[in-house]
Amino acid sequence: MAAVNVYHTSVTTDNLSRNDILQWINSALDANFVKIEDLCSGAAYCQFMEMLFPGSIGARSKRVKWNTKLEHEYINNFKVLQEYFKALSVEKIVPVEKLVKGKFQDNFEFVQWFKKFFDANYTDSQDYDPVAARDGQPLGSGGKAAGPGSNSGIRAPPVSRAPASKPAPPPSKPVTTTKPVQQHTPKTAPAIHRPTAPSNHTTTINDHHSHPGAHSNETARLQQEIDNLQEMIQQHATHIAGLEKERDFYYNKLRDVETICQEPDFESLPHTQKILDILYATEEGFVQPEQENEHDDFDNENINNGAGSGLTAADDETY
Repeated sequence: MAAVNVYHTSVTTDNLSRNDILQWINSALDANFVKIEDLCSGAAYCQFMEMLFPGSIGARSKRVKWNTKLEHEYINNFKVLQEYFKALSVEKIVPVEKLVKGKFQDNFEFVQWFKKFFDANYTDSQDYDPVAARDGQPLGSGGKAAGPGSNSGIRAPPVSRAPASKPAPPPSKPVTTTKPVQQHTPKTAPAIHRPTAPSNHTTTINDHHSHPGAHSNETARLQQEIDNLQEMIQQHATHIAGLEKERDFYYNKLRDVETICQEPDFESLPHTQKILDILYATEEGFVQPEQENEHDDFDNENINNGAGSGLTAADDETY
């Protein structure tokens, strides 16, 4: 099976706006993306590929991390996407290093191309339940996943028509359109001389008094952000601990090799010196740690001062 390759540039192709792109993705995948930068996880592209070409890479699609905020897991998702492209002979190069950084321009350009690719390869031939396909896990940072089976049988939006728009979320605070202060302003006063700062201040105060739940909602939102950050810190700590364990494991192996090469029975073997040269090789521009340099300076001072002066003179006479 081979996919239809798509080639286009922003100069020659009419691109969709960011809002149109987000509406299309959220409607097709029952996701909750709120900004283009969230696509840096690569999970949405992997699910679109499974929708277009079911089972094209077998069980490897199960490696997709749907709800993640870690860059190394973003890279894992894009590797899965590259496996799709390789299996389907897609010639597009995926700029993984740029996309995982979460910059708007890089992700916006790639998703514009992917929308054209999707339109060229999509066929409305079967129902697809995106929530069930990812085991009910949330996708996107704007909300929680729907319950299992709540969106069973959903169809991805066809190529020939625009996707249905999802209702916009209600504003966190109602907008006050009237200004109580202006009701007491004399009618003879010109509108341009009416003070605006007290009016805005009064409106803000009225908002807080008329909606006492606004403060609690803001507190809950901030607490949720704190919980998310603490979870990210814990994930990073676990990842770092794993890397340190892996580092120590390989270091001990190299130390064992070095010890064996220094034994008298093996020291004279032809390949022993080559192995040691590899172990002791350094990169270009390598500098010794400062502690060793300070130790050398301290030894030189001891030689040049006090009791070491006689030893220095003897060495000069010897040479």
